[in-house]
Amino acid sequence: MEIELSLNGTVYRVDPCQISVDTSLNTFIREHAKLKGTKFMCLEGGCGSCVVSVSRVHPVTRRVVTRSVNSCLLPVYSCHGADIVTVEGIGSKSAGYHPIQRRLASFHGSQCGFCSPGMVMNMYGLLEGSANGVTMREVEDALDGNVCRCTGYRPILDAFKTFARDVNPGVVRGCQDIEDLGKCPVKICSSGCTPLVEEPRMACTVDGDGRQWFKVYTIVEVFEVFGEIGDLPYMLVAGNTAHGVYRRRDDLQVFVDISSVEKLHGRCVGHDAMTIGASVTLSEFIGIMEDSTVCNPRYQYLEKVAKHVKLVANQSVRNSGTIAGNLMIKHQHPEFPSDIFLLLETVGAMIVIGKSMVKLLTFSISDPFSNSHHPDQCISTGVS
Repeated sequence: MEIELSLNGTVYRVDPCQISVDTSLNTFIREHAKLKGTKFMCLEGGCGSCVVSVSRVHPVTRRVVTRSVNSCLLPVYSCHGADIVTVEGIGSKSAGYHPIQRRLASFHGSQCGFCSPGMVMNMYGLLEGSANGVTMREVEDALDGNVCRCTGYRPILDAFKTFARDVNPGVVRGCQDIEDLGKCPVKICSSGCTPLVEEPRMACTVDGDGRQWFKVYTIVEVFEVFGEIGDLPYMLVAGNTAHGVYRRRDDLQVFVDISSVEKLHGRCVGHDAMTIGASVTLSEFIGIMEDSTVCNPRYQYLEKVAKHVKLVANQSVRNSGTIAGNLMIKHQHPEFPSDIFLLLETVGAMIVIGKSMVKLLTFSISDPFSNSHHPDQCISTGVS
């Protein structure tokens, strides 16, 4: 498989002979694309200085979804078909600055400037990914993973809140000039900001160290990979945010990218119960629960659950981290204080694990963590 991604409108091809499966998007941006605006700092998804905007086709809705993510945690091999925008892509001195960049400067929110690219790209991803605009509360919540060591949070928040739909109009008029008109004045790609089209077929890439990276699109293909690799140590890759908490094992030989498997992103919300796909991100999970409370009185308790999930990690991590990924950290590291595990156990959730295409195992949420019969080479398909 030839891995291709769009970076600020330019198509890049990843050479597996020179770029290993361990390479993060952050390293690729800085060392291979030579774009230094995206910073390199904690490598744990905790400071936000590496945040970029990633657009890709959602496996279920087939619509383009834009989210801000931590590039230090996202493997570049996972970016096949994605459209990535860095701070250089939205504006510069020569091409003209983006309104977000100018607004931050006019409110004196740039300070030393090290964290500014991540702040700007987090805000950019929030606005691009919100069809109906954002509120001041949402702006403040979105920046929970961006650290400013100059303690400049107040002017930063003041600057970004001027883009909210519920801000006082007088504040916006006071800082707007003609270049601020329009949502995206700087065009970064000729294709209308649409991600590259992914081919819906399983493919394998082997890096220079002989490690294999499989890109799969169906549950069938996942089990085909299991049959092909035998006893080789493997890892299922979705958001990869767990790498910021516990570094992955050194002996892994196979990586299976399940981020595009439609079945794992599904959701079925019934009158009495709901089933959520294992690869649904925590941000999507919050949205599903909030939407469910609107028209079904049986789900009113989910308002509290959603509120608590918003306290897990930070928004950039929640945009990538999945339900199953969080539970697998708990499974592999019982000492990990997983709020997701605790919340799901509290509401009596069940976890569905596929042992094969014809055999599904259903457990209470705590069973796979307490019993030794948790099968090898299985995949969690959802939580209900």
